[in-house]
Amino acid sequence: MNRSAAPRLLLGLALVAPAACGGAAPQEPAPKVATSTPAGACESTTESACRTACDGGNVACCERLGDLVFRDRDRGPSRALAAAEALGKACKGGHARGCQKLSRLMLHGFPGALAADPTQAVTLARRACDSGDPAGCGDLGRMFLHGVGADLDDQRGAPLLANACDAGDGTSCDVLGIALLFGLAVTPDPERAQALFVKAAKVSEKGCAAEDPRACLALGKALALGRGVRRDQVRAAAIFQRACMAGLADGCEWLSGAYAYGLGVPRDGPRARALAAQSCEEGSPYGCATLGSLLGEGVGGAKDPVEGASAARRGCEAEPSACVHLGAAYEKGAGVPKDKQKAAALFRRACAAGDVTSCTALGLVMVRGDSVAQDKRGGFALVSTACDAHLPDACAVLGKLLGKGTTAAPDPARALALFLESCEAGAVIGCGQAAIAYAEGKGTARDDVRAADLYHRACEGRQEDACLELGMFRAEGRGGPRDEAASTELLRKACDGENELGCKLLAAKPADRVALRAKSRVKVDECNALIEVINTGIEDLNKVPGPDPDADPTGARELRRMADVMDHVAQKAAGVRLTVPELVQFGADYRGMALAVVKAARAMAKAADAKDVAAIHAAQADLDKAVKQEDPLVDAINKFCQDP
Repeated sequence: MNRSAAPRLLLGLALVAPAACGGAAPQEPAPKVATSTPAGACESTTESACRTACDGGNVACCERLGDLVFRDRDRGPSRALAAAEALGKACKGGHARGCQKLSRLMLHGFPGALAADPTQAVTLARRACDSGDPAGCGDLGRMFLHGVGADLDDQRGAPLLANACDAGDGTSCDVLGIALLFGLAVTPDPERAQALFVKAAKVSEKGCAAEDPRACLALGKALALGRGVRRDQVRAAAIFQRACMAGLADGCEWLSGAYAYGLGVPRDGPRARALAAQSCEEGSPYGCATLGSLLGEGVGGAKDPVEGASAARRGCEAEPSACVHLGAAYEKGAGVPKDKQKAAALFRRACAAGDVTSCTALGLVMVRGDSVAQDKRGGFALVSTACDAHLPDACAVLGKLLGKGTTAAPDPARALALFLESCEAGAVIGCGQAAIAYAEGKGTARDDVRAADLYHRACEGRQEDACLELGMFRAEGRGGPRDEAASTELLRKACDGENELGCKLLAAKPADRVALRAKSRVKVDECNALIEVINTGIEDLNKVPGPDPDADPTGARELRRMADVMDHVAQKAAGVRLTVPELVQFGADYRGMALAVVKAARAMAKAADAKDVAAIHAAQADLDKAVKQEDPLVDAINKFCQDP
């Protein structure tokens, strides 16, 4: 497609009051007052009738014509040009909602017909807002708040969103609520944010009842997430269907998600992929991003990570809040070179633009200190806020952090409650984590029957680890009768999902699987124990104050602190109970390296106090030699522990 050949719409600035559809346009100009007409106000219901009225100067029917033309998908991309022409006439004639709809069309463009023009989208949204259209003000506010098509300007963005929300635009209430919850270019105000979510659902309900597709989409989101209203995924899916049929590409994207995960509708991978592709083809960056994810995961068809990354990139380049799937591709190295720094940058960019999923991903990166400075409390707070925004996956992640005791003592009971809450909301990761809790008796009494049911739900949701665990439940007769055939089939599912241990167990004789799994579990437990000691030591080492020329001119104090930390790490490593021969050797090697660092650091500190230059150089050489052993050793431990 040659996007540069797409036409620009040049609109006049004069505003005149719209006439009722079906009549003649007034001959005298009216004052500049609000001219927004609710969707469906045009009395004519056919395209031909509205076209005749529009050609006769009735701008309300021009807007209606734009809607009707855009819904006619049989026209392909050409319908976007026809809709833009009709909406352009409505806008030029002073119809505020026509300007708002044209603004949204121009923001991301339409592949094969209209090139995206964010700058013109801002101009059109401003015109709609100045003419009294709440949705136009809300769109303009989001552009300012997130820096889309205009320089970031929170001083203008937040008030515009607030006014639009007060005037009955539910989408604006929701966007402002997210901004207030996360403190995105505004002062955080969680209490007001939750009140705005409730208001968003209420006003969107009214707008949807008045046949406003945009309001229906906002209502569907609220129902799907349980944000500001009781969760109702069946009704949400039906509303997404309405929005999609009304020509909203974003509605098709949300419907795709419903079919991908079986939320309110039967799970249907091929249909989910087709809807995401349709949404992407119709100009939705979110549709492209979702298509990228489905292609990368092999949902609804063959797995194609390269094409998936390409689709995710199209979405990200068009809209910053749609960058999460491209970030995930870089994080995994799926279809693009693995680059965790680039992934973190994309998560940060999308989070700043109001994408809650990206804020969750960024929070995890911060907790791990993976390619960014480690900030456990900041990352935990980000994930917790995402859960407060009613994102089910975020609540499941928060449960994992609570279970591990990321910022405080572990709280397995609270973690389980979050896992179950997220599972019921459709997050299969929550189902899998809840299954582990019941299987191991963490935060609750052990219950193999409940665990098996939850593993089944997670496995059906393409959680390969859950398929493996349920397969072993069937092999052992836990939570139900022993069933060798079912065990084999479940392990095959895990293997097909690229779970290496699943493949190893599948290849083993059925009679050997339980023992092989037990051996693997011992390895995992011991790996985790050793790695936890190493990671904690690294964290403690990073806390050692840097050089202070005034208080510690020779650096001896810093060296002794480093030696004390490494001495403690060596003692902790010695206390880890290891039985796997390779890990026993790794543990001994790591203790030896740590003690060599301790010895060299203390010798260097002593030489510094004595100002013995020769001794300093000798100790420095020993320290460098010891430190150089760490990276290869840690890499070897990670490689061994990652192999099934």
